[in-house]
Amino acid sequence: MMDTMRISGVSTGAEILVQCNSLSSLVSRRCDNGRWKTRNFPARSRTWRSSVKRKLPLVKSISSEPKEKVSDAVLDSEQEVFSSMSPFAPDAASVASSIKYHAEFTPLFSPEKFELPKAFFATAQSVRDALIMNWNATYEYYNRVNVKQAYYLSMEFLQGRALSNAVGNLGLNSAYGVALKRLGFDLESVASQEPDPALGNGGLGRLASCFLDSMATLNYPAWGYGLRYKYGLFKQRITKDGQEEAAEDWLELSNPWEIVRNDVSYPIKFYGKVVFGSDGKKLWIGGEDIVSVAYDVPIPGYKTKTTINLRLWSTKAPSEDFDLSSYNSGKHTEAAEALFNAEKICYVLYPGDESLEGKTLRLKQQYTLCSASLQDIVTRFETRSGGNVNWEEFPEKVAVQMNDTHPTLCIPELMRILMDLKGLSWEDAWKITQRTVAYTNHTVLPEALEKWSLELMEKLLPRHVEIIEKIDEELVRTIVSEYGTADPNLLEEKLKAMRILENVELPSAFADVIVKPEKKPVAAKDTIDQLEDAKTVVKKEQEEENVGEEEEVIPEPTIKPPEMVRMANLAVVGGHAVNGVAEIHSEIVKQDVFNDFVQLWPEKFQNKTNGVTPRRWIRFCNPYLSDIITKWIGTEDWVLHTEKLAELRKFADNEDLQSEWRAAKKKNKLKVVSLIKERTGYTVSPDAMFDIQIKRIHEYKRQLLNILGIVYRYKKMKEMSASEREKAYVPRVCIFGGKAFATYVQAKRIVKFITDVASTINHDPEIGDLLKVIFVPDYNVSVAELLIPASELSQHISTAGMEASGTSNMKFSMNGCVLIGTLDGANVEIREEVGEENFFLFGAKADEIVNLRNERAEGKFVPDPTFEEVKKFVRSGVFGSNNYDELIGSLEGNEGFGRADYFLVGKDFPSYIECQEKVDEAYRDQKRWTRMSILNTAGSFKFSSDRTIHEYAKDIWNIKQVELP
Repeated sequence: MMDTMRISGVSTGAEILVQCNSLSSLVSRRCDNGRWKTRNFPARSRTWRSSVKRKLPLVKSISSEPKEKVSDAVLDSEQEVFSSMSPFAPDAASVASSIKYHAEFTPLFSPEKFELPKAFFATAQSVRDALIMNWNATYEYYNRVNVKQAYYLSMEFLQGRALSNAVGNLGLNSAYGVALKRLGFDLESVASQEPDPALGNGGLGRLASCFLDSMATLNYPAWGYGLRYKYGLFKQRITKDGQEEAAEDWLELSNPWEIVRNDVSYPIKFYGKVVFGSDGKKLWIGGEDIVSVAYDVPIPGYKTKTTINLRLWSTKAPSEDFDLSSYNSGKHTEAAEALFNAEKICYVLYPGDESLEGKTLRLKQQYTLCSASLQDIVTRFETRSGGNVNWEEFPEKVAVQMNDTHPTLCIPELMRILMDLKGLSWEDAWKITQRTVAYTNHTVLPEALEKWSLELMEKLLPRHVEIIEKIDEELVRTIVSEYGTADPNLLEEKLKAMRILENVELPSAFADVIVKPEKKPVAAKDTIDQLEDAKTVVKKEQEEENVGEEEEVIPEPTIKPPEMVRMANLAVVGGHAVNGVAEIHSEIVKQDVFNDFVQLWPEKFQNKTNGVTPRRWIRFCNPYLSDIITKWIGTEDWVLHTEKLAELRKFADNEDLQSEWRAAKKKNKLKVVSLIKERTGYTVSPDAMFDIQIKRIHEYKRQLLNILGIVYRYKKMKEMSASEREKAYVPRVCIFGGKAFATYVQAKRIVKFITDVASTINHDPEIGDLLKVIFVPDYNVSVAELLIPASELSQHISTAGMEASGTSNMKFSMNGCVLIGTLDGANVEIREEVGEENFFLFGAKADEIVNLRNERAEGKFVPDPTFEEVKKFVRSGVFGSNNYDELIGSLEGNEGFGRADYFLVGKDFPSYIECQEKVDEAYRDQKRWTRMSILNTAGSFKFSSDRTIHEYAKDIWNIKQVELP
């Protein structure tokens, strides 16, 4: 009788191996012309028993072919590094056997053929075996020693493909490469079958994923928590009408990395009411009840046993909520309504929120993430505590990091659990909550500092509103105590800026705290008499005009501003630490966004400059450059210790290194040439400069400035002869990528404009390869892994002071790309590290922006003639019949919604054009350009997420590295 492989819960490597060997001893499959042939073998009972006795992580090769001896030095190295980390020996023959085993016994496809999709799933399941062994061992050990653990809550995790990353982190690239060749495939083609998980959109999610990689690599006890979006944000399609959205299909063939934990589920409640129980405690009853179910994804560290967890929540309703009576009476939709309402919570990332239904769904998503995760965290704390639960120790064992404001409901939810379910007092629960929770701010944009309708929240989460009102009342008490009542104007100003509840009356205990003295009359008697005379004259004139008419007085309507819950303020009040994500951003947070709170609690605020994982973002995605770095530094330790990259500086002028460096760049560019042809149909030259801007489409990121610069370049080219053009301009391929949010109309206009410009320029025979414009559709991590290694110039040109940090700028710099940008976000620190001469700087500075906008509002701004010239050219119809008035109109006027060039495109345009001329000049000197490229990589060492995670662990989470025995 066959054993069943156990893959959930905590099991030892030997248990997995015993079950695997008992199966693999029975059957061997050989691949022949895409079909399987079966060979039966007697069960290897001796081998099976010996593996139990010795508990060796070994699966014998079951191929009928003689086992080849792999003598490659790289394989030998992998064997040494990985011998204690794998459920099978890391040689190609054993890997091939494991892949064939999963193709047969973990089937997702019919048995007749063995083609690429099937090969991917079988390979992924083979790798997952190794991960599960380390995964279980990691958490068995953490549970046993009861270490303090960090929990990272984020609405987004932009993971990217997992196969290449996992194989690379496990040190098995060569073994899997050789094994798949024996089976008729290559690793790169198999890995390309994996869809990108649709769990994020931009830098927020990519940062979270980099952090998980660093947590595992550095052996920090930590988990990630998110939602399992079935349809993601959307799949982007580019048509003649611009961007169109379609549902992501990443889960249609299932996800080989995730394991559903049917035994890990928690109730989630919405609506209902709050009552007092017989014991005097608050009870939240009635309403709508759903269930959250855990799906776990293993996150392996690099060259370590540590494998941490990303737990994603999916939502459903219990089967009894399916109304069978309604279904049988023909009311099919009504019968399944409860099921649909539960499941739709995890359908789409950031559902449109212009409608009340959309807002409600978003709030449900945020609460589901917070409630399910905290219930899980509390359960784990109680389990590890055994029968002796001491809640005062909770912050000594748990650190909760809120990635932006989306998880801010963690604060009232933890309070609810501690008070209503665990019986703690308000004072004790509040102390525990504040010591446990911390908040990362990612934006200074007002629209991204979330606010929720108090009315909506009262309906959806009535108990949490009670708790938030109490927190707000305590905050009011603190503010009044700090500032007193002597200066009512100051007190009013502080309360208005700092309260969690906006446009809400003060709590009754403080209703009379602001008492302003009545204004004393200052007018002289004769002045008063003059006023009375004037009133009499006006009244007489009005009476004469209205003779015979009955006077009708229409009172002006009083519009009360909406009552809102300010989530950022709640996050600051309820946590013990608040951090920005770049030095300039953290200063803006302290001086502007939360200045009032800084004055009250200066110790809460700190900076944690973002970083990216060097494993995915250079070692694995850019093997050509990685090999060169290792050769010249003399070690591969730079992958874990990026400060060693600085050693490249002493070779920056070496002609041999420069030659190798350019050759690696050329190889990467050739890959992108193929990608562009496949995705867009356009042919581009690999000898042109690759100029890339890949970000979500937003006005503050100023893709519009970039494309207008290209339009200006094109216009000037058209005014020249062929020889003049070639002399004046360096050939460029200008590449864009990014998604515009489905309801962000202006961003979608920008996408349409880029593609219209591309269509005109790319079909202009006079221009040829001198200028091409490409919009790569459906930009994601996998596309970035091709574009970034091939990039030579990258644009990070946001309006100064508006980008919190950026992380793509770090990836580009790490891969030897030269940046053009403003002094915004992490650009400031990158420029400091790589050297001012190796960064193309332009544009207004952050401290100038407010005055420049005021200047505009006062009508004092005079646009540069080049800017007026390019706008006129766009309106001439050269790029087709589409009407660009709304788009170009946003750059004109001095005031009004969607007008007045809020993001200062016109102001920075001449500086940008001048800077691009300097780029052309530098690129013509390839020796100089290559030196700049090398120094960018050498100076990027600071921007490893390993450094960032060490800082979080030390300064915020207070967790220690834990290496498995």
